[in-house]
Amino acid sequence: MLTASPHTTTLTAPTGLRSEDGTGHVFLTWKPVPGAHDYLVHRSVFAEGPYEPLPGGPLPHPPYADTRAEPGHGYWYKVAARDDRGVGPLTSTPVPGCVMARGIALATVTVTVDAAGTTPPQLTGDGAHALVRSVAGPTDDGDHVRVAIWNSATDRTTSPAGSPALDRTVVVRVTGLAPSASYTAALHGADTAPADAKAAYRALGASLRHSPLPPLPTAPDGTASLTLDVPLPGLLSLHLFRV
Repeated sequence: MLTASPHTTTLTAPTGLRSEDGTGHVFLTWKPVPGAHDYLVHRSVFAEGPYEPLPGGPLPHPPYADTRAEPGHGYWYKVAARDDRGVGPLTSTPVPGCVMARGIALATVTVTVDAAGTTPPQLTGDGAHALVRSVAGPTDDGDHVRVAIWNSATDRTTSPAGSPALDRTVVVRVTGLAPSASYTAALHGADTAPADAKAAYRALGASLRHSPLPPLPTAPDGTASLTLDVPLPGLLSLHLFRV
């Protein structure tokens, strides 16, 4: 088990540790430590400890979503940085966190995609930066837009994919489309989440389970929005084609 061992490395403790209670998770972020290769998140039920590292191994960078915490139970968190020489000290002051149980509605994440591909997808909402990932792949002619979205919670836990507390409703907002035009929409799905963005890009053109959707009209400003009222047990790939 990897625990903090300040005598084997010159790394300092992470600073700026913050927590935010979310639906099915506690969101943690902190300032990167110069020279650190990765980080270990520690948790305790008492502010004074003892603190134990969470399962799942080191994290390459913040943020992190603790999806193993039990809803309604309070926890305390600290973080340690690690390099080739060992694990540095824990943050001096812990932060509290308490997972919120899922209510009647699923937690919502909005994914804003630029159809021209000049900017990466922007994600906002509950758990967006810790649990949900997205890539987009427009074509040169501007007639096709593909958006891949996946729930990355399964990357860091052994919980079954699609755990109810981790489900998210996704609102996909695509900008830069042809104004006042119509696009056919098709939703593709896979039961497993991609390992990284490169794998997600490959999935954009893969033959996945296919579900046609009603035509999607665009507003006069070239914006279209689509709400996917489905959980995210794996990968969703949305394909828009101008008609």
